[in-house]
Amino acid sequence: MLFLLKVDQKNKPNQSSFSKVEKLRDFFNKVRLVAKNFIYVKKWSNKKIETSSCTNISRALFPNSRLLDIDLGRFSLKIINDSHPLIDQVKELRQKSFFKNSKTKQSDSDEYDKYCDHLVVIDKSVGDDFVVGTYRLLLKPKSLARQRFYSESEFDISNLLTCNKSTLLEAGRSCVHEQYRDGRIIRLLWRGLATYIVNNRVDLIFGCASFPSSNYKLFIKQLSYLYHYHKTPKSLNTSPVKKLKANFNIMHKNKIDIEQEFRNLPPLIKAYIRVGAWIGPGAIVDLKFDTTDVLIVLNSKKILKKYAQLSFEKIH
Repeated sequence: MLFLLKVDQKNKPNQSSFSKVEKLRDFFNKVRLVAKNFIYVKKWSNKKIETSSCTNISRALFPNSRLLDIDLGRFSLKIINDSHPLIDQVKELRQKSFFKNSKTKQSDSDEYDKYCDHLVVIDKSVGDDFVVGTYRLLLKPKSLARQRFYSESEFDISNLLTCNKSTLLEAGRSCVHEQYRDGRIIRLLWRGLATYIVNNRVDLIFGCASFPSSNYKLFIKQLSYLYHYHKTPKSLNTSPVKKLKANFNIMHKNKIDIEQEFRNLPPLIKAYIRVGAWIGPGAIVDLKFDTTDVLIVLNSKKILKKYAQLSFEKIH
C-alpha cells in the first residue's frame, strides 16, 4: 500500500462510530485501487513505440496507471484529462493565477493540455467543481520513443531526452487559489504527484519554474545562488533557448549570502530545492507570462523519500 491512513486502534468501534468505519472502508477500497495499478505497471512491455509528436498514445496504452480519485473529507484529490467537465475550472484558476491583472476573460490554455493529465484539488465544502489547486502532468514512458514537451519551447532539454531507459514526467502550470495559499493544498498536490510517480514508475521529473517578473536583472543574486549551489549534474545539463535567454553575468560565489538568497527565492522553487531538485544553468525571459523562468530537474526518488510515506489524512 502506498499511503497509510492513521487509525486509532485503542478504542473499539461502537454504534456511533459505524459511519466513520464505513468512510474508512471506502477510503481503503480506493487505496487498494492505487496498489492494483502499481502491480499492473510492472507488466509494461519494453518495446519502443515510435512517434514524432505529442500524442495521447501513452494514455491509451496505460490507462489504469493514470487514475487517482481520493476523498479527503473537505477536499478531494483526482486526476482528470482535457475532456473532463472540471477542466474549465482548472484553466480559469490558471488564468487568474498567471494573469491576475489581465482584463481578458479567456482562460489559460495551450496545445499541450489535451495530451496531459491534470492533477486537481477540489474544496467540496464550496462545491463539487470548486478547484483550488492544480498541476499539469505530461508523461513520457520509456517505451515511448519521442514526446514533445512544453519545456522545449524555453530550454534545450536534449540531455534529458537522451535518457532512453528513463520514464520522464514534465510537471508544470502549478497554481493554488489565492485564498488557499497556506501550504495545505500544495502538500496535497505533491502527495498526489508522488502517487502518480509511483504508479507510472517515473525516473526523472522536470519543468519550468518562475520568478515573478520578466525583468531578470531583479533576480541576478538568486540566479547566481542557484548556479553555484543547485546546478544540474553535467549529464543532465540544460540551456536556455537563445532567442529567450536572459543575458547576465553570474556573480562570484563569495559575494552571495546563501541564507538570504534562499529566502528570497519564489516559494515553489524553494519547495523543489528542499526535496533535492537541481536547477539548470541560465534563465529565459517569458514576456507572455511576465516571468523569468528556470528549469527544475528532480530525481523521483528524492520527492518520494519525503512524500510517498505521508498519510492521506482527512483535512477539514
